[in-house]
Amino acid sequence: MSYDAQRTRSYFDALASREWDRLETTLQGRVKYAIHKRLLERYVHEGMRVLDVGSGPGRFAIDVARLGARVTLVDLSQVQLDLGRQKLEEAGVMDRVDGFHRLDVLDLSPIDAAAYDVVVCFGGAISYTVAHHVDALRQLARVVTRDGTVLVSVMALLGTLRLIAPLDAAQFLDDFDDHLDWNAVIAGHDVVYTNPGSNEFHQPLALFTAAGLRGAFEAAGLRTISMATSNPLFPEYQRLPRIDASPVASARFIELETALAEQPGLVDGGGHLIGIARPAIRAGSSR
Repeated sequence: MSYDAQRTRSYFDALASREWDRLETTLQGRVKYAIHKRLLERYVHEGMRVLDVGSGPGRFAIDVARLGARVTLVDLSQVQLDLGRQKLEEAGVMDRVDGFHRLDVLDLSPIDAAAYDVVVCFGGAISYTVAHHVDALRQLARVVTRDGTVLVSVMALLGTLRLIAPLDAAQFLDDFDDHLDWNAVIAGHDVVYTNPGSNEFHQPLALFTAAGLRGAFEAAGLRTISMATSNPLFPEYQRLPRIDASPVASARFIELETALAEQPGLVDGGGHLIGIARPAIRAGSSR
């Protein structure tokens, strides 16, 4: 399955500020943001150097800066980097920004090895590299310190399939092989690629189970520390208008989803899998 960097760049250039909006305009988007932010707060601390790969318009870079760390932003799209600069300036945190770089996650060679305490790659950049996802993870592993942490989110296979029933997606089932490999799904493959030309997926993607992401980490020289999911209880595109209309109910809903995001029985069910990893301990190492 080929990766087309120009196609992905063009998609995010055209998406522009909607990439910022997606984490605040819906209740499920706010859940997704709260869960990712909570993990940042756990692993990012004052004085750290953080690389935000696939940074988009800078939402998580702002959080990193507000936690007292220094942040460098990397994205494939210059439009998204320019938006990121604007958002970081508006947030008043530019004094904690070390730079903006238009780079592909598959080639971070301009970034020094072992230069960052934490590497963040939220939002699916690894999934967009399709069959090259292990190479992308190796790039992240190269630039993090030996004792550092890598935080990644990828598109979830089982969470995607979980949407079929709430959306009553009969047409998707009728045309399943236009979108995904039915035999691979039924056989229980841990990484499944979307089919070229599918109109159900905005870009060609690698979809992962938790086992698939753990295996990819291992192949890239990383060891899994923990796993979480972005929307553990309710599918991402299921609308909840009565909860959304109530400030108390909305706040409790977000708190509940966030509290349960790392439950092993729920990790595979959200729209994004979130993996936390560190460089593998090699034989003969004292650490």
